[in-house]
Amino acid sequence: MLSRLVRSFWQRLPRGRPPGDLTWASRHQTIVLLLAAHVVGLPIYGLIRHIPAAQCMYSVAPLVLLTAIAASDGLPRRLRAVTATLGTVVSSAVVVSFSGGYIEAHFHFFVMLFVIMLYQDWLTFLLAIGFVGVEHAIVGVLTPANVYGAHSHQAAEPVKFALIHAAYVGAAAIAAVGNWRLTDRAQAATQELADQLEFEVDHDPLTGALNRREFETRIDEVLTRVEETGATVVCVLDLDRFKIVNDTCGHPAGDRLLVEVRDVLKGVLDPDDTLARLGGDEFGLLVERPTVEEAVALAEAACAALAAHRYKADGRTFAASASIGVLPLFGQVRYVEEVMQLADAALYAAKEAGRGRVHVHQQGDVELNRRQSDSIWAGALLDALHEDRLELVYQPIVPTVRPEAQTGRIGEILVRLREADGSLISPGLFFPAAERYDLLPALDRQVVAKAISMLAAHYKPGEPTNDDLYTINLAGPSIGDEEFRTFVHAQLDQHKLSPSLVCFEITETVAITNLGVARRFITELRSTGCRFALDDFGSGLSSFAYLKNLPVDFLKIDGNFVKTITHDSIDRTMVAAVNQIGHEMGLRTVAEFVEDDETLAILREIGVDYGQGYGLGRPGPLTSWLADRRPPSGSPSRATGTSAAESSAAGTSAAVA
Repeated sequence: MLSRLVRSFWQRLPRGRPPGDLTWASRHQTIVLLLAAHVVGLPIYGLIRHIPAAQCMYSVAPLVLLTAIAASDGLPRRLRAVTATLGTVVSSAVVVSFSGGYIEAHFHFFVMLFVIMLYQDWLTFLLAIGFVGVEHAIVGVLTPANVYGAHSHQAAEPVKFALIHAAYVGAAAIAAVGNWRLTDRAQAATQELADQLEFEVDHDPLTGALNRREFETRIDEVLTRVEETGATVVCVLDLDRFKIVNDTCGHPAGDRLLVEVRDVLKGVLDPDDTLARLGGDEFGLLVERPTVEEAVALAEAACAALAAHRYKADGRTFAASASIGVLPLFGQVRYVEEVMQLADAALYAAKEAGRGRVHVHQQGDVELNRRQSDSIWAGALLDALHEDRLELVYQPIVPTVRPEAQTGRIGEILVRLREADGSLISPGLFFPAAERYDLLPALDRQVVAKAISMLAAHYKPGEPTNDDLYTINLAGPSIGDEEFRTFVHAQLDQHKLSPSLVCFEITETVAITNLGVARRFITELRSTGCRFALDDFGSGLSSFAYLKNLPVDFLKIDGNFVKTITHDSIDRTMVAAVNQIGHEMGLRTVAEFVEDDETLAILREIGVDYGQGYGLGRPGPLTSWLADRRPPSGSPSRATGTSAAESSAAGTSAAVA
């Protein structure tokens, strides 16, 4: 019980931690200046009190010496604080003595006691308290007039009143300690906040590992001395299927998993290795070993340790497997950005190889070169989007059966990237980069906006559309984005374009992956007058089962079946089956990849409604297509089937040529 009380008492006392160097120096300088003021002011006060000059100088001499020592920068800090403390209490004793022992003069001790508190040091504080007690006891007994003045009853009992004075000083000391404790707490809280902020500058607040900024700083340091080390590798690690944990158990569970991953990795790494959280579920390792093989072995050990770890949340058990990309530093890279890019490319190569494995970058690595190419094209696409350098081209979709009955033109609007020199880049080069770097929604928006604007300039409000139709491809992310649907509505309203001119193409894979989302998207826009085509039909599983749930207008048969129907009976049967099912459901069918007259003849025999391919017409600028085929103002002649027939004939001629 007693020990607990004593322990509680000590815990409530200030820690006695001196302030930082700059703060201490500032406070000490203030105390020294206060002492210097007393060195000058006390002799003057003594002379005013009619004390002989010699006695004044004698009394102030110790204070002069103490002030000089306290002001000396060459002495230890603790010694200077002690001498300054003695100087303050000595000055108080001189004030009381010169005053003739006035009670009011004793307040000087209390003031100096709080001045000494500025040091936040138990040594100086107790020294001041001890001096007051000893000085009152000794001087009060030997020369009571110097302490108690004209108060004869106090002078007659010096010990008693020395104890009374000590009690007052003790009470003041308790108040000072209380104030000190409050100051101590405030400073501790401030220091804790400062330490936390300093920690967060280069550490991840969730896991406590280094953050990306500090990780890249350390890589930069290694790059300056890479030839002096044995073997240094940079590893980028990404958890496989981390999103499943977040989606099924919530983000707090995901956060706990990240902390456990940090612990697993720390168990594999040496103390000198660097571990960082780069963001999300991605970690970075910087490892130096005598050989590359040893460094790679550590990455494989980390991969195996994570694969063996089991994480439990909400009664479920998850594997914490990860893919790791490894980049050895052999002086082949000079910049941190390049290091991170190559390591990231190696990581994605590991993921695409099946996840839960390590991929080591080698010079000439084809997969990594492709990844680098993706990042370059992503940058080029971003520039093109910002600078409005997308070029729209048009490829006709030609009737294969009874072209004379066609009342309007149908074609697909395709996109190209226009380089600064005017050359056009095929989407086959930049589309994988757009998909990888989540640029497809932005690409879709700009294509749709540009296409609607160009069509609106050709088809004025109130003019007949003559059943013309322009198809536009949409990517999966746009289908599930409600803001994109709103965007399409806004573009149509803004340009006052008839929705019947627009047909959106959605690939079968996208549609069946998110069937409910795709159905809602199609239904809403179709209600405005837009039409829809299901692209690449036949490439997915159970295609026919899903087809009846999608309210589309056109069925585009996967070109991989069409291009071989001249010599592959199975593909020919597949095309015929798709065409028959489409017709049974009231849909018009379109065959892609029609490259020659022989293919076209078979499609006519099967009864496919339309064909599209280089054999029927190559893509050309949409602006040229619209300008060349614009009818005279007010002319209704486009309502006839002439242009469609001519278009079909032109396409067939192109195939023959």
